[in-house]
Amino acid sequence: MSVKPPRPHSLYDFRMQDVSYEMVTLGAGENLPRRAGIAGYFYHVLKGSVQVTSADYGATVAGCRDTIIVSGFIGHSVEQIGEKSTQLLIGSEPMEFLAWLGGAPGITCFRADSGNPMLPRLFLAMDLVVEEITHPEIKPDQLTLERTAELIVLYSFRMGNPVTGELDPYPWSDPRLMKAVSAINEDPIRDWSVAELADIANMSRSAFSERFTNLIGTSPIKMLASIRLKLAARKMLEGESIGKTAIACGYTSEEAFNRAFKREFATTPGRWLRDRKT
Repeated sequence: MSVKPPRPHSLYDFRMQDVSYEMVTLGAGENLPRRAGIAGYFYHVLKGSVQVTSADYGATVAGCRDTIIVSGFIGHSVEQIGEKSTQLLIGSEPMEFLAWLGGAPGITCFRADSGNPMLPRLFLAMDLVVEEITHPEIKPDQLTLERTAELIVLYSFRMGNPVTGELDPYPWSDPRLMKAVSAINEDPIRDWSVAELADIANMSRSAFSERFTNLIGTSPIKMLASIRLKLAARKMLEGESIGKTAIACGYTSEEAFNRAFKREFATTPGRWLRDRKT
């Protein structure tokens, strides 16, 4: 008898609600403050440049067609930079519908020139929103906008895995496990032990490991290795050398990194990069 594959990350059932979008033009030096706990935001730059700054994450600069996603848990400000005005597509979702995203990184920037294979799809979703809210004759439809927001979220998650584009099987449905995943995402280079992650989840080591593996089909240490390798792939797409990436992502040597990368993706970093350029 065939066994149905697990549905581990709860993304099969999630829905965006009360999504709002706006086209905003920021003049020279203009600033938008955002308090924590109100909403999650994305900022898609259509023209010019902005700087998103938070106390915990510092400053992130985004140029034309770059996208910055900010967790609703992070207070921040958005400031226009450069000599010309900046045009943004801003999307937001009320915090009460985003609490389950506690394990996602606080601030993420997707660079338009990164070479990430999911970029064309993310751009397409953004362009659909712009078309929907700016059409001169047809009023925007809220349900269409909410479903498009779901596309943006899914593509954003898939951007984190530029090698295969697959969704990471995060244990979204369990807040305790997501605390551990959040810790890994905040510091993926750290040599985490299962005991440390179990403490963060406020669980015993054995209960944590069993629950984690049963829920998403992989162990905490294998997920840590996977997150680290996907970070390495993103760094290489942004121009970092294989050797520097290996050291930056916590590997003792380029050879160790090559072996780990091949185990995860069935190809070497060098071959993957060459295939991306052809």
